[in-house]
Amino acid sequence: MILTKVAIVGRPNVGKSTLFNRLVGRRKAIVHKTSGTTRDRNDYEVSWKDKKFIVTDTAGWSSDVSVFSKDMSRQLGIAVEKADIVLFVVDGKTGIHPMDAQIAQQIRLSQKRAILVVNKIDTQTEEIKGYEFYELSFDGTVFISANHGRSIHDLLDRIWDNIKYNRKSKKVQDILKIIFVGKPNVGKSSLINAAAKEERSIVHDIPGTTRDSLTVRVQVNDKEYIVIDTAGLHRGSKMKDDMEYLSTLSTDYAIEDADVAVLVADASQGIGETEVKVARLLHEKKKPVIVAVNKWDLIEEKEEASKYFEEQLRERIKFMNWVDILFISAKTGQRLERIFQEAELVFKQYSKELTQEELNGVIRDAIARKPYTSKGKTLKLKEYAQVASKPPIFVFSVNDMELVHFSYERFLENCLRARFGFYGTPIVLKFRKYYKKKMEQ
Repeated sequence: MILTKVAIVGRPNVGKSTLFNRLVGRRKAIVHKTSGTTRDRNDYEVSWKDKKFIVTDTAGWSSDVSVFSKDMSRQLGIAVEKADIVLFVVDGKTGIHPMDAQIAQQIRLSQKRAILVVNKIDTQTEEIKGYEFYELSFDGTVFISANHGRSIHDLLDRIWDNIKYNRKSKKVQDILKIIFVGKPNVGKSSLINAAAKEERSIVHDIPGTTRDSLTVRVQVNDKEYIVIDTAGLHRGSKMKDDMEYLSTLSTDYAIEDADVAVLVADASQGIGETEVKVARLLHEKKKPVIVAVNKWDLIEEKEEASKYFEEQLRERIKFMNWVDILFISAKTGQRLERIFQEAELVFKQYSKELTQEELNGVIRDAIARKPYTSKGKTLKLKEYAQVASKPPIFVFSVNDMELVHFSYERFLENCLRARFGFYGTPIVLKFRKYYKKKMEQ
């Protein structure tokens, strides 16, 4: 299905990200009193009544001549160009700003359907303050408070009325969500841009350019994916201010929402402390993972370097020994498509469900080959079953919980992986005391 694209535009600090969060029904974009917090376009799918549409948050339109404001303005211009409907957000408390008139003119030149959204109108009596915005000559005007949720349903109804679906729409299929995570300046945004074949995420040599998690739809080998760019993750001791904290928080939310995680490392820097920290976070979230070593085009002794990376990975991220490593280059496009091929594979493993017969075979064989005994007592696995997938979870009922040792847990996990793969995904083993009753699933 070809979904209608709705872009939220306006000058800085008028509440665009607050409105974006309100429309998507969750805290997706960072909201902060500092103007210019949103630097990239951010896409998310919204459902209202019987229709769906893509809403895009954008950087504030700025008259500043700095490099960043030019980049942000270019992003905004592209968002308007690609949108079917434009939500032009203005500040109802401060009144018309000279920049509002400039933006209005730009929207009119685009000839796109537009809805004027007068934000920060907390009560009906305050709507009088917003009447001056009728000077901007937009047919549709809605008075809302994104912060308090006032009249958001009216705005959604107005969007709903403007939506026109393509008659050639196809059946909507589940789209794989792939998140790129890692420390600042390793090339996550460049990878997003290379996959999208356009500049969706602002790239700059200053670490921390990406503040918010950025959601983009891309097409690779005739298949659509949702890719998520994130702010670089620092060690806790490097959190300098609340903006950096919010960026990390946004990344945390985005990881929860993703299907597959790609841990991006810099080929010139190796697997360091931050990569280990990110890997631990992904492990705690129980996400399937791919390690992508970017900037591989800069490495001369590739064979020696690849061996070095493999050794570093296995030594420093022992708890994730099931993860695979790809050597890529966002600049040249080297092995970029492999990321998406691998993501498909590891997600299938993440979703795998064994039959009881399959599980019985591997566990009985494991027990026969290596029974576990301690202090004259033998661990007995009385009952076992897979109770969930995404990630695969296995529950074992045992005769004595004190006999459950982490080394035997690892042995059972290795047996499951050797027989069934579970390539690129965590698997969870849980143990509980056996009682003479049917094990609950």
